[in-house]
Amino acid sequence: MRGSGLAKTVVAAAAGAATAYLFDPARGRRRRSELRDRGRAMVRREMRAVERQAHYERGRAEGMAHRLRSGPPHAPEDDMTLVDKIRSEVLGRIVAGPHLTIDACEGVVTLRGQVADRDRALDIERRVRAVPGVVDVVNLLHIPGMPAPNKVDALRADGHHHAGHGARGHH
Repeated sequence: MRGSGLAKTVVAAAAGAATAYLFDPARGRRRRSELRDRGRAMVRREMRAVERQAHYERGRAEGMAHRLRSGPPHAPEDDMTLVDKIRSEVLGRIVAGPHLTIDACEGVVTLRGQVADRDRALDIERRVRAVPGVVDVVNLLHIPGMPAPNKVDALRADGHHHAGHGARGHH
């Protein structure tokens, strides 16, 4: 009970201070004008944000309608066209994308190159698999400091070949 009385007193004091601030004979008119201008500016900002969101959603809906009217995307006729499609649709959307080698043979796409991390490699593979015309993906992408997956066996075999010979060049 005592707490609610204190809350009422605090609210009343704040309302009194605001009234005194806004209706001060010397500066009240300017303060009320500034408050009104700030309120109008805030409403304009919110209206612009709502308009931007509506414009964005309208564009998305138009794009979806276009995709539905045009039917499913067709698969490229040849492997070179498929590689070009992957470069534009997948790598073109990755900001500061990695420099990768992409090959295709009868729809089987091979990805080679270095990427920042394993998640990036898996994301690229997932996106490539989604491109119409891709039959399968051979992912040979690797992260810095690690050998490419297709080189691991060769490096391992090379390590066994030189094992037991001591320092290189001294037999």
